[in-house]
Amino acid sequence: MTFRNRYLFIAVTIVCIIGLIQQWRIHNKSGSDYDAPKILSGVKETLLLRHVKRNCDCADWISVTLSNDSTKIKEDDYIFVEPASTSAQIPAYFLAIADHGYSVRLEGEFYKEKTIPDDYIPKTNEKPVSARVFYYTSYEVIKPE
Repeated sequence: MTFRNRYLFIAVTIVCIIGLIQQWRIHNKSGSDYDAPKILSGVKETLLLRHVKRNCDCADWISVTLSNDSTKIKEDDYIFVEPASTSAQIPAYFLAIADHGYSVRLEGEFYKEKTIPDDYIPKTNEKPVSARVFYYTSYEVIKPE
């Protein structure tokens, strides 16, 4: 192995190891990593929500009525959603059609405290910002009018 190839091999190996460590940390996160108890409020609700693409580790769902008037939106108005089971999970195609005015009707309840969903996948290496989390049991995709 030549001098140049040896250093190139070492550099690529180091980058791969760093990537594997980062993926391992994300994969092995537990609920305790986000420091919040998960106690449901006990109040069943039905919400009509729209997904908003945001470039931060923060909540990205908002009420349809608020999303129509962006001047009234505050940071506390954004929420996380968390499915009760994998069968109730919003399908991946919804995020692709959400930009075309589609919304989703969810039935469930909020956690009592602001927290981070267990299935949240971070977008950066920062700790996600806690927000209200809606724990839903069923969903329905709603077409725009």
